[in-house]
Parts: sequence; C-alpha cells; structure tokens
Amino acid sequence: MEIEKRSLFFLCMFALVLACLCDQSGVNPGVKARVTSGGLKFLSQIALGFAEDAVEDLDLPTLSGTSPVEYKISNLKINSFSLGRIGFNTAAPNVITPVIDDGKVSASAQFEASKTIKVFGFSFPIAISGNIHASASGLDLSQQISLGMNADGKPTFSLQNCDSSIGDLDLKVSGTTLDAAFNLIIGLFKSTITDLLQKEICPAVKKALSKQGEKVTEKFKRKNVFVLAMHAVNGFVVYPLIKQTNIDLGLVCDPEATGTEFLVSLKGKCFASSMPNIPRRYVALPMPPISATSKMACISVSPYVLNTLLYAFSELGHLGRTFDFDELGALGILTTLLPNLQAVQDNRVQIVVSATSAPSVDFTASGIGIEGPFEVVVNAVLPDDSKQHVITIMANVDILAKARIENGNFAGNIESLDVTVTDAGGLPAELFNQLFQAFIPQAILPAINGITEAGFEIPSLFDFCFSGASIIHKKDALEVCTDFELCQD
Repeated sequence: MEIEKRSLFFLCMFALVLACLCDQSGVNPGVKARVTSGGLKFLSQIALGFAEDAVEDLDLPTLSGTSPVEYKISNLKINSFSLGRIGFNTAAPNVITPVIDDGKVSASAQFEASKTIKVFGFSFPIAISGNIHASASGLDLSQQISLGMNADGKPTFSLQNCDSSIGDLDLKVSGTTLDAAFNLIIGLFKSTITDLLQKEICPAVKKALSKQGEKVTEKFKRKNVFVLAMHAVNGFVVYPLIKQTNIDLGLVCDPEATGTEFLVSLKGKCFASSMPNIPRRYVALPMPPISATSKMACISVSPYVLNTLLYAFSELGHLGRTFDFDELGALGILTTLLPNLQAVQDNRVQIVVSATSAPSVDFTASGIGIEGPFEVVVNAVLPDDSKQHVITIMANVDILAKARIENGNFAGNIESLDVTVTDAGGLPAELFNQLFQAFIPQAILPAINGITEAGFEIPSLFDFCFSGASIIHKKDALEVCTDFELCQD
C-alpha cells in the first residue's frame, strides 16, 4: 500500500513510455502502443490512492470570526478520506482526468466560542470550548493531467483544472456542558468549514503531484547523463538493455487521448552504448493497427527495433561463438572431406562462427525472420596452443524464431534454420551443404539463444512491472499485450 500511495505520477509517466503512430510528426515510431480503458482505470485507482494520502496530510488553517458569536476553530485535521467510485475521463488531445465520485471525509477540530450577554444592564461574558467532529459525504474530485513532450522528445506533464465539491457536511460538538445547545447552532459554521475543505483539497493534491513529477523528471535526467556526457547526443531518453546496448525511448509526438484510450509514441532505436549513431538505412516504417485486447495495454514493436538491436550486437561482436569442433560429433566427416590436411587429422579443431554483417529482421504471423551472412573459420589448435588456419567457409543463414515471455522476461526459441554455403574455400560448396545442415544449427542456435534465452528484462519503469503478458506475432509487428502490477521490492 505504501508503494501504491507514492506511485500516481510513476504510472502517469509509464504511460509516456508506451508508443503509437503519430502522423503529425512525419516520423514513424519504432514502437507504438495503446493504454486501454482497463489500463486507465488502473492508473486512476493508483492516482486516487495517492490523492487519498495527500488529502489526509492537509495542514488546514485556523478559522475565526465574530458572527454570530466570536469563535475560533483550530487544529482542523482530516482523519480519514475514503475513495468512492473511481473512474477516469480522457479529452483530446492529451489529457487524462482521474475522478472520484461520492467519496467520504471525516475531520476533527477544537473550537472556542464566546459571547457577552446583557441582562437588565448587566454584561455576562460566556465562554466555552470543545471539539467538533465533521463527516462529509458526496465528495467529488477530479484533477486534469496533461501529458506531452519537449523539443528533446522527453516526456512533460502539467496539472490543469482541479475541482472538488462536498455534497453534505454533518457537524457534531462534544466535550462541553452545552453539547445539545451547541449542536442546535453548529450548523451556522457548516458553510465555513465546507468552503475551507473544498478550497484546500485541490492545492494539496496538486502540490503532491508536482513533487512526484519532479522525482520522475530527475530519473529521466539521471538516465541521460552518461550518454549526453560521452557523446553530446540531444533528444535521447535512454533505457539500458543487455550486452552494452540501450534503447532510445524519446517520444515521437505528443501523447493522444482518443475515446476511452490513451496513445503515445516512442522512437525505439537500439544502439551500442559506445556507438549511438546507426546507418541511415535503418528507418522505421509504418506499422499495422494494434490488435484489440482486454489487457491494460498493448505495445507493438516494429522490425526497426530488432534490426537496430542486431546491428548493435554485430558491431559489438556479440553475434558469434567459438567452440571445439569435436563438440559437434562431426570431426570424422570433416577429415573425410579434407583428407590431405594433417593439421585436422592430428590436432584439436576449433571453429569460430560469426556474422559478417548485421542480419536483417522481418516480422510475420509465423514468427521473426532473421537472415544474414555468417563466416565459419576452421582452425587446428597445435600442441603449443597456437592456431593454424584450415579453411574459411561462407554461408547464408535463414532463421525463423518465436518470441515468448518466461519468468517475466522476453526470451526466444528457434523454429527453423536453413543454411546455404556460398563459399567453401575453393572446394565445391555442395560438399559442405549436408555437413553444415547438421552442425550449423548447433553452432548458431547457442549463439542466438545465448542472447534470447538470457532474456530481456521487461523494463520495470517507475515501480511498475508487466503482469500476465502475452506475445502476438503478426506481419510487420510484434505485439506484447499486458496488465500492470506494482513491482515487488
């Protein structure tokens, strides 16, 4: 509950790092998403749970006056604030409004009252003090939150109209010798206390939200420091991935409210930590509409994201593997193909499989297609551990992979793999096709699965994690539809 009560703006800003297609920018996002009515309802529940805490912490001023008696109401405190019906409204172009209907508030205060009564020319001062107990019902509260982006693509927010109203206020007096009499006239103070509560609730909520918003802004600043300092890259909202890679979560355009849903957009460019620039050939193309879902949000990823990620992996040398050839159980076949190479026959054989350039990625309804050229270098390891080159073979590899979510992380498995030998070091390529079909999967699968099975930890942005996520493969998009939950410490 403690995490819930500090997480209003965390969830609002989480919505900012989802994505949708934005026509007005002229740039396609690498990721697009829709926060559904279920997600916005969850957002509203968290938001108003935070508002509950903010209202209970109100520091209310002392009230005083001289009509109908001289009075002072002090130590006015909110004892409880219970949420009624919780909902939300959206308004174009980019406003979310969490709403409370029929909430309840209880408050207490100390009061002092005095009056001088004249009887037969004599003045009789009367003074009394006691406690006031106030119970308000029919409390309605709404706070507009406008989401946007600045010139650098970083999320922005502003707090706009806030409205609160109290339907009915019941006042009771206790702790005096004249409770019954005072309870008859306490209604004279009802409008004064009602106006005070209505006046103070909205500023308290706004102040609390502004404080949380500053904390979120600081998080974005801290995430950008190392990129900006090293490369002077403007407009990057960086989130670290795996293997020294990052993803740019900068917004492509302002978020957009449509009906009961909220749409926002991201660049989605992946890059090596030390190499933020990528070739111009990597361009995000238009994406298909997001599937209908009963989940809180559905995030759609374009091939652009994985193409830039694999490019980063290729530049960092992560798309390869070195192993002993006899691990494959195919040494006898190799010595049959190369009978005159004494180095192969008498020494341990080592093979290095690596991508010669970044593979290309294509999304289909059947899975993720990955195609690219690989180099297979065979070396003999001599007794002194030096290496003697035996042969270099070039092959084109075509992979069909399926993504999955396992233990809360992204992972993957290879559905099929086809290999075509393009250069067999001067020997006929067909001699190696059968051999490579047998051992290349064993060489490449561990390399690919070494990346995918390690898993991409789904970003736990601002205390929120995915829950019950599922993956949909479709043409030109990979969708992750999910609910949210508060991350466990």
